[in-house]
Amino acid sequence: MLKTFRHHEIKKIAAYVKNGGVIIYPTDTVWGIGGSACDAAAVQKTKTLKGKPDNAKLIWLLPSVAAVEKFCGKVTDAERKMLSQKRTTVIIHGQAVRVVRSGWLSHLLFACGVPLIATSANKHGETVIKSWRQAVQVFDGQDVAVVRGRKLKQVASSLVQFENTKEGPQMKILRHGSGISIN
Repeated sequence: MLKTFRHHEIKKIAAYVKNGGVIIYPTDTVWGIGGSACDAAAVQKTKTLKGKPDNAKLIWLLPSVAAVEKFCGKVTDAERKMLSQKRTTVIIHGQAVRVVRSGWLSHLLFACGVPLIATSANKHGETVIKSWRQAVQVFDGQDVAVVRGRKLKQVASSLVQFENTKEGPQMKILRHGSGISIN
């Protein structure tokens, strides 16, 4: 039942995702699991495979700030600046999003045309998967596809949110990760 793709098979992977498929894939931070964020069945399937509660929020990956605005609404200048930083997830109107601007994943995001769910590829509460081979072992027999890809640094993204105050927008760091350069 487990299917594999090579990371350069962008059109095939995008078609699989558009048809409701869930993939395990190398993100810009850690190995992730997810499908189309706009497909309720794919979202539920991702949560079930991972063992997450139904009410759990999941990060979305998008290829540009314009795509973030299309799916989440207008972003402020401060949010736009943080979205431009690598490996930094920003909560926009209640949805955690990260912009991936380069590499095969950016091409996949454009090809899919919708946000891609990005939650770490592991069973809830267990160690994060570190390779496609390990993903095959953990998810063998499941209705999911594995994208064969490169080794990753395995560092989570930073997570930030902006709060409006009298002094203007104030950034609150919810998770320190590999992103965020405050200058």
